[in-house]
Amino acid sequence: MSTRRERREAKARRLREWADGRDAKADAAFDSADALAERFPMGQPILVGHHSEAGARRDQDRITAKMRRGIADQSKAAEMRARADGIERAAAHAIYSDDYDAAEALRAKIEKLEGQRARLRAYNASCRAAAKADPDAKTGDLSLLDDAQRADLLNLVRVCPYHVGSNGQFPSYASANLSCTIRATRKRLEQLEESCS
Repeated sequence: MSTRRERREAKARRLREWADGRDAKADAAFDSADALAERFPMGQPILVGHHSEAGARRDQDRITAKMRRGIADQSKAAEMRARADGIERAAAHAIYSDDYDAAEALRAKIEKLEGQRARLRAYNASCRAAAKADPDAKTGDLSLLDDAQRADLLNLVRVCPYHVGSNGQFPSYASANLSCTIRATRKRLEQLEESCS
């Protein structure tokens, strides 16, 4: 019986194998088109009315078809590799319930999210305190935020400043979203612990 993580990794491997197969088909199609094209001197037009005209047109159509097939195979190979990359990227961050350390990983995730929420709330409180001291203050103590939260706040100010509070606070939905994620993760941890006991 394989775990979900193993099944996801197996799917990524299959996609990469299929992509390699598609690349091989693309190379074969390009080589075949090149072999046909070598029969004609570079830049030679089709000789209209000559006995070779029909064959030359068929060869030209074959070359075009093989090149298109090769391009399509290359495109499909790139798509499959992108899908495999996405699966591996998601699996690297995912916590699957059948992982041997799922409970510990969920506890660590909850702790990390609670830390983020506490920093966010402390920053918003510093914004309110700064506004009481100086009504023109537009920000609080940015050192209370971690680098990712600081970048998110600056991006929010740049892209949609109407979401930022009047004193530079994070929008209320940021804290609400973190609280909801913490609640959902706790519920998942409880379900996991119940199923293990």
